[in-house]
Amino acid sequence: MDIEVKNQDRLVQLMLDQHLGNFLVATPVLSALAQHEKNLLVIHEPHAELAKRIPTLKGPIVTLPRTGSPARDFIGFIKLLHTVRSTRPTIALDFGGSGSGGWLGAMSGAPRRICRDSAPYARRFSEHVAKPEGMQHRIEIYGAIGRAVVPELEWGWPKLEPLSSDHANLEETLRAHEIDSERPMICLHVAGGKEYKHWPLPKYAQVIDTLRREGKQPILIGAGPDHTAAQEVQALCEDPPVNLVQRLGIGSLIALFERASLFIGNDSGPMHMAAATGTPVVALFGPTDPVRWGPLTNRALIVRGTEHIPPEQGKKKFADGRRMDSIRVDDVVNAIRLSEKRFAK
Repeated sequence: MDIEVKNQDRLVQLMLDQHLGNFLVATPVLSALAQHEKNLLVIHEPHAELAKRIPTLKGPIVTLPRTGSPARDFIGFIKLLHTVRSTRPTIALDFGGSGSGGWLGAMSGAPRRICRDSAPYARRFSEHVAKPEGMQHRIEIYGAIGRAVVPELEWGWPKLEPLSSDHANLEETLRAHEIDSERPMICLHVAGGKEYKHWPLPKYAQVIDTLRREGKQPILIGAGPDHTAAQEVQALCEDPPVNLVQRLGIGSLIALFERASLFIGNDSGPMHMAAATGTPVVALFGPTDPVRWGPLTNRALIVRGTEHIPPEQGKKKFADGRRMDSIRVDDVVNAIRLSEKRFAK
């Protein structure tokens, strides 16, 4: 698709949402706009390694550092602002809705500054984009922002591809943990994000024991905050699974997802990553809306709870929220078996 932006226009795209899943979901829209040759993409530094493995994301990318030191972060912001202004953008689009994105856009020097109409800093921007009528998935609001510049803009689903070095690093990790890559590997993310989105760990343990009895290799994955939950699940299992939480870089994790036969987990960033590699997904949803926040793939099954909860206990304004602890183990096991039949690699 040819992007028909005026030749003199210079775009700066601001995607400074700290949530990995939101960043990944937005990338098809960011990629479509990046076909315009005069484009600069600004992202959070922790997402830079993920961006390297998004084959459709072309063009210059700069990052906002997160050092943990307010003074150093402020200096990093000023340097980034200088970089943005030096491109003399004519259009600034803020996709992330963060405070840093709001200030960068406002001070970018761009005459056209576009953001969501619900952004808390909207008054600093010249144009505001409303939520599309009948909007379903989150990606549609990102697309609406893009279409404020390119009305005919089209996008697909997120896509991740590991680098060749990622495969080599993964092989080393598999050997170190005595994982047989010839047998089915099933990745499980048992925590992540907000606790109200977590399925009870004893239920995960029952699923893992079932997988073990069927000769499969369940593998726990995740980042630092998931470490305690992973250890608790191991202690609950009759035959503890391999725990690779905090033992895989972002590239090795993508390579593992690509080779795994299935991903099982809560509504989280790793769920979206697994979907973006083409791996079948069994996603567990409760208080959040699977239509709006679900994985963008045709190889996913959603398992929901059976008991309703008030919206204030889950995602705001979602009236059909369900209790995570009302998701039955049998329903998850059945979804796993159905996935194996329907989406066999």
